[in-house]
Amino acid sequence: MAFAPTCWLGVPFENARRAYYADKQWPVELRRNYTSPVQALLRIPFEEGPGYLFKGGFPIAASQFLFWSVYCYLYVWLKNKLFFWWVYCDISYDICKASFIGISFATASAVSYPFYQTREMVDLWPKERGGHCTWNNSYRQCAKWMLENMEIQYFNFFRNYPYWFRRYGAQALIGMWMADNLGMMSNCNETFNSLESQFPNFSESN
Repeated sequence: MAFAPTCWLGVPFENARRAYYADKQWPVELRRNYTSPVQALLRIPFEEGPGYLFKGGFPIAASQFLFWSVYCYLYVWLKNKLFFWWVYCDISYDICKASFIGISFATASAVSYPFYQTREMVDLWPKERGGHCTWNNSYRQCAKWMLENMEIQYFNFFRNYPYWFRRYGAQALIGMWMADNLGMMSNCNETFNSLESQFPNFSESN
């Protein structure tokens, strides 16, 4: 419920960034002369209309929704089910947390990144002979085609993943670690008294 209305928030920033770099490729007489992505973000609503900032937002919003939904849900689920690792088995809580974050992040990335890649496929992949787009310039049709051909094309849908990881993935890993340290990733209101958030030495003293 939280990620459904917020997954669109990154679309305007992504469109402004793309508009800034695309503007440099146009002939001089057609350029908007954006000086930075921030300036493009501020100028586009007045020059192109507010709707331009959300143009083509489906693949980005779908990717964000799937990533954060799977990432957070799976992390909390693993933490709740395997709390005995550090409560009873005396495994370092940092090791447990790193394992849960790694599993959750890898799963969420595998599910969500192909939707982010749809934009690259529609916009940047070579066109068919005559300049015809395989998916008629439709992100929705491209995403549908990806799902239908997932078993034979899956690895191709992860092109440029290291670039995505540097821009978004590293921040998600750090953010989850900090959120857990603050007691936000627990299904219990009393985080200091719940088993899944207690450290072994505190459990013994209580």
